[in-house]
Amino acid sequence: MGVSSATIATVLSRFGSARSDNPGRLQRWRLGDVDVLLDYAHNADGLHGLLQVAQGLRRDGRLALILGHAGNRTDGELRALADVAAAAKPDRVWLKDIGGDYLRGRAPGDVAAFLREALLAAGMHTDTLPVCLDEAAATHQALAWAKAGDLLVLPVHEPVRRDVVVALLDALQASGWRAGQELPAMVAMGGLEPPTPAL
Repeated sequence: MGVSSATIATVLSRFGSARSDNPGRLQRWRLGDVDVLLDYAHNADGLHGLLQVAQGLRRDGRLALILGHAGNRTDGELRALADVAAAAKPDRVWLKDIGGDYLRGRAPGDVAAFLREALLAAGMHTDTLPVCLDEAAATHQALAWAKAGDLLVLPVHEPVRRDVVVALLDALQASGWRAGQELPAMVAMGGLEPPTPAL
């Protein structure tokens, strides 16, 4: 195709240095002392790989994730997803829906309820399993919960909600937000108020 080896090497060497290189795949933010991973991980194998990366990044803090799945997955597939999540020994799991067309035959909250029961059966405790069906709102709650040193793993699937989450994380990073500081409020239509700059 006429592309020089030097050009190919240069592009490959820098690919992944910007989050926009592969949106929705292993995107990472450092918000003060909180690490955040966002990925499309949408099955047990994908979540397993994502959580392996997370364990490699984990410091002394807590681990939290949000968890949901499309409604057309079998109970066995949902149970396998919950087993992978429980094996990572997270300190908290927010259970959510994938809205829009992703309910695929299940009622709102059905997948979250199934995953919650599976996580309880795997040994997690009730108070570590909040339910927040909206992916962006679940992310907001996880950030409000976070403390310095924590790692948040965010498998966000619905494209519109992922855009909201990415905008929030970018805004927090740009403002110098740190764990414990006020977050921008969720407002109508899934938008966010601008964050207050850190002092």
